[in-house]
Order: sequence, then C-alpha cells, then structure tokens
Amino acid sequence: MKTNSLGLRLMGLAFIMVTISLIMAGVILQTLFVDNLERSVRNDLDAALTRLVALIDPDRADPTILAPLPDPRYEVPMGGRYWQIEALDGEGVARSRSLFDQQIDTAQAPDGNAFHWINGEGLHLILVSRTVEIVNKRFRVTVGEDHDRIHQAGMQYGWDIAKLFSLLGIVIVGAAWAQLRLVLRPLDRLRNAVDDVRRGEVARLEGKFPSEIEPLVDEVNGLLAERETLAQRGRRRASDLAHGLKTPLAALHGIAMRLRDRGDEAEATSIDELALEMSSRVDYQMRLASLRTRTGEHHESSSLNTAILRTVTVLRKTESGEQLHWMVELGDEVHVDIHRQDLMELVGVTLENACKWARSAVVVQIFREADVALLKIIDDGPGIPPKEIQKLGRRGARLDENVPGTGLGLAIATEILDLNAGSITYAEAPRGGLAVTLRLPLARR
Repeated sequence: MKTNSLGLRLMGLAFIMVTISLIMAGVILQTLFVDNLERSVRNDLDAALTRLVALIDPDRADPTILAPLPDPRYEVPMGGRYWQIEALDGEGVARSRSLFDQQIDTAQAPDGNAFHWINGEGLHLILVSRTVEIVNKRFRVTVGEDHDRIHQAGMQYGWDIAKLFSLLGIVIVGAAWAQLRLVLRPLDRLRNAVDDVRRGEVARLEGKFPSEIEPLVDEVNGLLAERETLAQRGRRRASDLAHGLKTPLAALHGIAMRLRDRGDEAEATSIDELALEMSSRVDYQMRLASLRTRTGEHHESSSLNTAILRTVTVLRKTESGEQLHWMVELGDEVHVDIHRQDLMELVGVTLENACKWARSAVVVQIFREADVALLKIIDDGPGIPPKEIQKLGRRGARLDENVPGTGLGLAIATEILDLNAGSITYAEAPRGGLAVTLRLPLARR
C-alpha cells in the first residue's frame, strides 16, 4: 500500500484504536482484579480480627490471648499474616511471632479502616484495625496481611491479560484487515472495470456495484458516453470536411489540366503539387479517424508474419522495390494485439519508407521480448544525422525535399502505435542507413 492509501489509513486507525482499547481494558481489568482481591483479604482479616478479639484474656491487664489463631502463618517470622494488640489504658503490646521484632504503627489507622502501610524494611501490609473494650479495658486490635502477595498476583494477572489481549489484538486487527479487503473489493472491481475501458475491452463500466459506489459508476459511464458522442461528432465532422474538400481538389486538378493544355506548365505543376499536398493531408486525417474508430473495441490477434510477407510481396513489384534485396527473418509465428487493417497500415508505411530510402537492401527481423514483439527494419540508405532523428515521426516532417512524399507515413505509424500501446524508435544502422524498431503488444492467448 502507498502512504496515501485509504486502506493503509484505515488499518492504521484500526490498529491505534484496538491498541488503546485493549490497553485500557487491561488496566481496568487488572485494577478490578486487585480491588476484588483486596476486598476478599479485608473480609478474611475482619473474620480473623473477630476471632482474635474473642481470644483476648479478660482477666489480665496486659494484652494476652488464650490460644493461638489457627492460621500457621502467624507463627512463622515474616510469614505473611500478622496481628497486634495494644493496651490503650495501660502499657503493653502483644503481637504475633510473624512480626518478629517489628511493630505495626497504627497511629494513623482509624477504627475499621483497611489501608496500606509500610513499616520497616520491605513490610507492606494491608491492615484492619479496631478499638474494643473488654471488662472496662480498651485494646487496639490490628490484623494485617502482606500486600506483596496481592501485588504479585496482580502483576501475574496483568501479564496473563497482556498475553491474552495481544493475541486478541492480532485477531481483531486481522479481522479488520479482512473486513477492509472485503469492503474495498468493489473499488478493486471498479478499478479493473476502468482498466478494461482504458484498454478498449468495453465501452462503459459494467457489473454490479454497492449502492455507495453506484452513483460514481453512473457518473463515469455518463462521462464516457459524452466523450464518445463528442468523438463521433468530431469524426463525422472531419469526414464531412474531407469529403467536402474532394470536389474542390478535383476542380483544382481540372484547372491544372486546362492550364497544362494551354502550355502553362509551371502554373499547372504548382497547382498540382498544392492539390496533392492538400489531398494527402485529407487522406491522412481520414485514415486516422478510421484508426480511432477501430481501436479499442476488443483484443485482437493479428499475424505479424503475414502482414510483413504480404507487404514485402507488394513492394517487390514496385519500381523501387524490385531493385532491392529483401532479407526477411521472421522465425516463429507472432501474433500481436492490433487490428489486422491497422497492422497492415503500420507495416506498410514503415516498409514503404525503408523501400523509398534504401540503396540496395532492406532487412526485416522479428524478435520477442517479454510481452512485446520487436519488428526491426533496417535500410542501407543515406541515413539521418543524429540531431535530425528526433524529428522523424512528426506530422509533415520531411528531411529531404528531393525525395517524393508528404512526410506523413511515419507520422501515421506513430499514431497507430500510440493507439495500440506500442512505440517506435529510430537509430543509425550499423552500416549506415536507418534502423527503425517497432514495439508491438503481443496478442493475449
């Protein structure tokens, strides 16, 4: 995808939104998990505190319990569960063996409030503290549990959630990509349909498209129809103009003949040349209009070998062609994606140009290169200076006024190739003369 791709933007947005959503969901779930775990611990501590209060010896002024609590963690130093009883009316503190030499500072702990407290090195507790009165004696009873266990459980839960959400994120992004491809598939079909129109396989966009794209398809089809109407109108006008000029041109030829009969040869020749130039240009436009009419209806499969052989056969019978040595190297049969009449026109004008300029020989060769056919035509004529080669193929360009012609032959060849996705190049031949290379699209199999 390109950087300005709609699909890339949507996928980037989906990735960002999914990532943010999963991170937020993970943080919320981990927070809820820790809160629920702490709530459960507080409930256990409340129950333990109630049992501890019931075990306080009411007959003694100093805090003493009648029996140990059943949880063995109270008896192991730093075992994770702790209790402490302070005498508020006197002196004395009783605490579990798990506190070892530590003492819980409950000065900031209001009755019944559970909170985190750090006291001593690495002792992070969650506490429940309550003031009780037993036989007119008041005690501060505190029960706590090491919060590290909750912290570790929360971290492990967060890590598990991260792994799960990572996998879930991959699945969601993959599903988003699949959905995006499904949504953009009509655009791919639209692009292919436009490409079919561009290649000339169809005259308008065809197929069923979603209702969101259908208005665009209708607009494009309307534009294509309008352009085709304008093109046909232009071709009709060109044809009408060409036919309209035929009569004046014929009249000019008649005037030239009468002038010649009267002995005014120079004036007659001038009129004939002018009429011939005008007639050739009219014929050129008519041929181009015919090419544009035929091009683009559907794919063609025309034999390049046959077109060459027929053209060479005709040129060999001409006055200039019968004096040349024709070396035709065709090889295997090659079919190109050009209308048969257009191909005959193309091969005809290029070989006719070589025949006109060659001194003794013309070489015709066919090569294959990827999905194109190369037609190479080499003559041994006088050649063209390198700075003049770029002028070849321009409409009406004549590099030697002494040689008969209108300079439109190679221009027609260029037009045909442009209309059929081909190209033409000119170069100096190894032994002098001109080498013309035509690149023609191969026919589809």
